[in-house]
Amino acid sequence: MFNLQNNLSLEENYQQGWLPQRNQKNLFYTDDNFSSRSKLDNFQLSSENRRILKKTQHFTHQLVPLSTFEYTPSLQKTIHSWVKELNWDFPSSSIKTVFKNHIFNYLYIWTDTITNQVVAYSLCLFEKNFSHIAYVFYNPKYAHQDLPIRLALQTAIDSAAKQLKYCYLGRFNPKNKLGFYKRNFPNFEYFVNNQWISYN
Repeated sequence: MFNLQNNLSLEENYQQGWLPQRNQKNLFYTDDNFSSRSKLDNFQLSSENRRILKKTQHFTHQLVPLSTFEYTPSLQKTIHSWVKELNWDFPSSSIKTVFKNHIFNYLYIWTDTITNQVVAYSLCLFEKNFSHIAYVFYNPKYAHQDLPIRLALQTAIDSAAKQLKYCYLGRFNPKNKLGFYKRNFPNFEYFVNNQWISYN
């Protein structure tokens, strides 16, 4: 179902398994894939999480308020070229919307210290009790490496450090393996049959 709208708070909408639509900041959706999250109480990294951190230690990140970030035509061109090479269905107009006119309020900027080049951006929502890593864009050369996983993992780590209750991780489907790496996140849950359940 798309174009879902109600008078609930953002937190309540996330709790009922809804995810924000990319082209309208006040609309939500739910589909055959499931919303997922990391429950942050008793947060402990798994051995797989620690492996990802070790393999990606040459990447550094900066977290900035999205309101202070300058979204330029050059940046849009770069991200559009990444998206095109990755064969994602994400038009330039949608990229601009999620950066400039949506509910997301923070941005991770990732740099490869070996090349000293910016290689990824992660759009996030940080609220009083929860966070959501919403959209990530990265250089396609890192597509089959550990960086994409690190983008989400870092948001969960930082959310736990802020003593938030949940870090929402976007879509997950154990049948078609969509977002399957997320199952290794601490206290991983996904929303199915109107309830949050742990992945086994």
